[in-house]
Amino acid sequence: MMTTQQKLWLEKAEALKPTLFRRTVKPRHWVRPERDAQGFQGWRLATLGPPEEFYARYHRRDLDATFDFGEYCVGQVRFEIEVAGTIDSPLRLQIKLGETPAEVGEDFNQYQGTLSRSWLQEEILNLERPGAVIRLPRRYAFRYLRFHAEYDAGYQFRIKNVVCDAVTSADLAAVSPLPASCPEPLRDLDRISLNTLKNCMQTVFEDGPKRDRRLWLGDFRLQALVNYHSFKNYGLAKRCLYLFAALADEHGRIPACLYERPQPHNGNSHIYDYTALFAPTLLEYAQASGDWDTAAELWPVAVRQLDIVQEDIDETGLFQDRGKWWLFIDWSSGLDRQAAEQGVVIFSLKKACELARALGREPECAVLERRIAHLSRAAMEQLFDAGRQVFVSGKERQVSWASQAWLALAGVLPPDAAAGTLRAVAATPAAVKPVGPYLYHYVVEAMFACGMAAEGRALLLDYWGAMAKLGADNFWEVFDPQDPSLSPYGSHLINSYCHAWSCTPSYFLRSGPAAHGFGARQS
Repeated sequence: MMTTQQKLWLEKAEALKPTLFRRTVKPRHWVRPERDAQGFQGWRLATLGPPEEFYARYHRRDLDATFDFGEYCVGQVRFEIEVAGTIDSPLRLQIKLGETPAEVGEDFNQYQGTLSRSWLQEEILNLERPGAVIRLPRRYAFRYLRFHAEYDAGYQFRIKNVVCDAVTSADLAAVSPLPASCPEPLRDLDRISLNTLKNCMQTVFEDGPKRDRRLWLGDFRLQALVNYHSFKNYGLAKRCLYLFAALADEHGRIPACLYERPQPHNGNSHIYDYTALFAPTLLEYAQASGDWDTAAELWPVAVRQLDIVQEDIDETGLFQDRGKWWLFIDWSSGLDRQAAEQGVVIFSLKKACELARALGREPECAVLERRIAHLSRAAMEQLFDAGRQVFVSGKERQVSWASQAWLALAGVLPPDAAAGTLRAVAATPAAVKPVGPYLYHYVVEAMFACGMAAEGRALLLDYWGAMAKLGADNFWEVFDPQDPSLSPYGSHLINSYCHAWSCTPSYFLRSGPAAHGFGARQS
């Protein structure tokens, strides 16, 4: 049951729902997917000609045609069918849409992933009167579209004028490009990052426009950071903050994710690290937008999240996993998350203290500062291995990139010493590495925070640059350069290849000391 205050916040969120920008996108090439051991995930596309060449052809049986739109599209598809002869049976069309060549090349019937097959983008149409404009029923996220028909009819038909009516709440034309003095590989990262964010900016900051289409708090924080230095759509960020606040449960705990339709509702997922990060997300919105009134209004929500996560800190000041939460940090299945979660909480407490001071709530900082000191002392006494000069995690004293990154961002050690832990873990082959852009973001952020500008730039170019070299239109949900088909869901077909949390190279290129290091700071 919503409180009166929550209903008011939901009303404010709905009043901030944006009007979407719309434009029509046409395919650029008629292509054919082909197996290629050297291609990304084993596929390539052979160009057959312009779409108009295909449109001119009539077909009676065994139609198989693929179109490359030349750019990533989020929107609805429509096309025309023209019939020659008497329609003596329905026209049966199979339509597949894909973010990657593999999605239009591989057989969806072989899919054995852990997520619902219904997220795979396909339609089967049986058209009794096919001579009309056909509009597919859903919103799709794709670059490639494949038509397939197997039948033997007494009439011929042709498909023509295929288009996508693309939608976004981001105005890409309003964003200044990076200066020409910025090296081209970095400008490529910025361009792909902004495309990623643009396609995820709908009526909320979606995690991915193909699959889930939800507002996740961890994704939202990173999207918002990029947005503040590019599209500057403060209203969309404010809407998302109010939605989280409005949909808190009876204990005041906000959801890790929420759904917009049929009406906004709690996703019933709770992630420990996401919950803690609400306070930093609120502070960053106020700093970017200047809207301190909203920050003051939602301050009690932010403080409540920190009180909730404090319940899993033991008497010594150390985070303990009691099985109540989903602990995310990264998709790595072998990662022990204790030390990283310790860092997230300390980081969030410090940001909350900064927010309290900005709001004139100085007395409330005293409690937060005592928690910060207690948790920081526990991290040094129980998690820092002085012999190896790294933080360890869990009973097995695991060494990971996640632990070093989050405890560096938490400022448990001075910057020079924290940089030493990051260099030490990079030199430890057995250390658990990230497998997704979400954690790689925080590794890069920690490097810049510790004065490791050269290493941060190198990691950006090495990791996100590898996706760019593989032909990425947008940056992906998960990526292991050694295993391009890696999926946390059992099939690369269900992965999201335009994913919110991977858009942050633009943040580093357009803000703070990182931008100075690139010579690309934007006003």
